[in-house]
Amino acid sequence: MPGTLSLLRSGVHRFAAGNLLNSSTSALPQQQQIRTIRHDLRLPDDFPEPWPYKEKGFTRINAIFDRTQARFNENSKLIVVEGNLGSGKSKAAKEIADTLGFHFIPDFRIEELVVDRYGNDFRDYYHLFPKCFRIPTYDMFYKNPADDNTARMSERCFISRFDQYLNALAHILNTGQGVVMERSPFSDFVFTNAMRAKDYIGIEYFKHYYYVRKRAMPQLPFWPHAVVYIDTPVEKCLENIKQRGNSDQIATLDTKFLSVIRDSYKDSLREYRRHSKILSYDWTKPGDTDTIVEDLERLDLDFFEWHSGDVLEEWYTTVDEVGWAGWRRYVTDKMDAHSRSFGGIRIHEVSELYINPRDEGHFVNVLINEVYKSRFTPGFNKHLGDDPMSGATIWRPAQGLPEPWFDYWYHEHWLHQMMPHEVQFDPHGGDSYDPDYLHHAH
Repeated sequence: MPGTLSLLRSGVHRFAAGNLLNSSTSALPQQQQIRTIRHDLRLPDDFPEPWPYKEKGFTRINAIFDRTQARFNENSKLIVVEGNLGSGKSKAAKEIADTLGFHFIPDFRIEELVVDRYGNDFRDYYHLFPKCFRIPTYDMFYKNPADDNTARMSERCFISRFDQYLNALAHILNTGQGVVMERSPFSDFVFTNAMRAKDYIGIEYFKHYYYVRKRAMPQLPFWPHAVVYIDTPVEKCLENIKQRGNSDQIATLDTKFLSVIRDSYKDSLREYRRHSKILSYDWTKPGDTDTIVEDLERLDLDFFEWHSGDVLEEWYTTVDEVGWAGWRRYVTDKMDAHSRSFGGIRIHEVSELYINPRDEGHFVNVLINEVYKSRFTPGFNKHLGDDPMSGATIWRPAQGLPEPWFDYWYHEHWLHQMMPHEVQFDPHGGDSYDPDYLHHAH
């Protein structure tokens, strides 16, 4: 069948063009031998330099002088590598990125959120924070997966994967370099399903998660060009996890947890299949990632068959510079995407996410009195080394950080949006701060 790859070589199953087949045939039909990704790509000397989007962002004014389409090339592609915990996908994804010369984005880890720009590790202050602000890291989750805060961890992981995906798109549109990323927000639900199956989260939050997901996914304008699925049996995943030697991880990531993830991936791949080319590999015995690269190079990722499906549609319906500049600003800025996805959702109606207003006030007072020793949030503290002119270039009301670009909303940006009564009436936190609050309020 034209557009379908189904090979069995060296114990590796390959599936592409949105069809999952179990049969074994010969190599790609001759008419499909089109290379739209090249591991040996050489760009011309006059190719535009990458736009420094992390330092400058990308505004409407920038769009007048800096063109987006000029940076597009054969390798301006997004590849997502999916697979179960302990499947071996992390190593495979890194090797694919290195071979192709793509930018690599590893799987999100919630530990990325707990250390700020000054080196403050919020975990060092958890004993001062109300419990609802002691967001578990993965190690904490493995020790106590049924903790009340597991739902909060799940929510922050999903929103951060949303941000991470926008970061991947921003990198492609601002530099022209392709991206290989490990997992995406589209597949995040496999973990939510597993946590619900093990009763680590309640049905109330479970329903809330899928409501938020339904709102958020349409706000991601582009699906991956290709998805590489590392298919590893649960028994092999368990074996790999045991080799890590983390007893808490071994106890939490049991057969049921991993089985639900693997079963949920069937739904995830079915969803991907409508938009992306899919390659699936039997990784019972880890294969050669050079073979994956060869298969990726064989895929035709530069042609949208509008009459026969939606695969690659999002990448080929924008045809002019004005349209691409708009998307580039959207994925770089992230604020519009956030507002449309997560704005106005009443999380106080979800008991696992509810935050008592006085707990929020105490949390902010701890930041003021114990962490930053200042009423200013990250980026605006001269005594901690910040530029006295920080924020002078802020041009939009929703921008909380002095920089025009942020990596994750829940890294530092969210702190700028907290305005409890304690802060409004006592901005320096001197009179409203009660160091013994946790002892008599809980």
